[in-house]
Amino acid sequence: MSAGGSRQLGRVVAGIERAPGKMIDPAEFAEIMEDLDVSGVLASLPGGLSEADFIGILKLTMLTECATETFADAIETNALRHDAGWLFRFTHNVWTPDELTHATPYKYILMRLGFAESELDREIRETRGRSLEHRSGVTPMHLTTYGMLSEYATDKWHGAIHQMLRRSCPAAAYMAARVKRRETFHRVWYRDMTAVQIQANPGLARYVGEVMLTFRMPGASLAPELQKEAGRWLTLMEWDFEPAAKELIRLLNDVLAEPGRLGRLLMTIAAERGERIGPLSGRSAQRAMALAGGAGYGLVGEALLESAGLGYLVDVHDGGEGSGVPANEPLKLRRLLRTWLARRLDLDMRSRFTNRATT
Repeated sequence: MSAGGSRQLGRVVAGIERAPGKMIDPAEFAEIMEDLDVSGVLASLPGGLSEADFIGILKLTMLTECATETFADAIETNALRHDAGWLFRFTHNVWTPDELTHATPYKYILMRLGFAESELDREIRETRGRSLEHRSGVTPMHLTTYGMLSEYATDKWHGAIHQMLRRSCPAAAYMAARVKRRETFHRVWYRDMTAVQIQANPGLARYVGEVMLTFRMPGASLAPELQKEAGRWLTLMEWDFEPAAKELIRLLNDVLAEPGRLGRLLMTIAAERGERIGPLSGRSAQRAMALAGGAGYGLVGEALLESAGLGYLVDVHDGGEGSGVPANEPLKLRRLLRTWLARRLDLDMRSRFTNRATT
């Protein structure tokens, strides 16, 4: 990282330290617990979601959130190793104190469902004693990209729990929503730190693909028997994929800053996973791009944005409606090709692309 990039990252973190938003006061949840009535929750679970599933959802959330120090130690160690004082400060001064409050509401809900606090504390101790298997790289760029994706996933996860509880137990839903809002802050902060690194050194953009290909939620090593059910539970909680897919694609586009980088990311993932890009296999499409000198990656990225309902992000730059720029024939042809490809980037492909960062 250049000296200028490090200074800019230092300024980003300083701004976060000055104004981290309203962090959670644990006393807030303690007061709510006094009146927490979960008697109607089990009777109003979504169809197909059993009592055992609901308890599993709560335990997975509590156990992964309780391991904050495990994550923090790994991040801080690697931040110091790579001379990234800004990342150490962010983790030590903001992220860790914030995350330490996130397991509390789920422990309280489980206690109200009849679980003994001593039993839950035992499970928490066992989880904290496990090793975190992190496979997505240890440079600051890898770590902030991983943080961005994991916070995106936990943001969606807490949001799904909030939606499930909001009618049967508004107090519990409020606690889940309170945690979700903090995860949203974290996601945005990691996004900004990742984007600054790419701006300072565009070559680091390839690390986003590396993290996407190796990404696993922390629960995969800390609570594996529960984490493997997360995808099924999201479906049973009636999690809405479409807005989440759109949000992830927008998030990646914001970080990468160019549709070409987004297109390269999509094709790299498709090639490595044996998936298809429209009518071609990912490998075939990648070979074709290599022969063309990579000029088509921008078109693929634009098509992905359009397929997710985000075509307006590129329309304003290429003479599209509302841009105020007359569209010449080459631009018209490019838009036609983009739309043709977007229609072939089907929902199933985008679903697999998005699920890399949710389970």
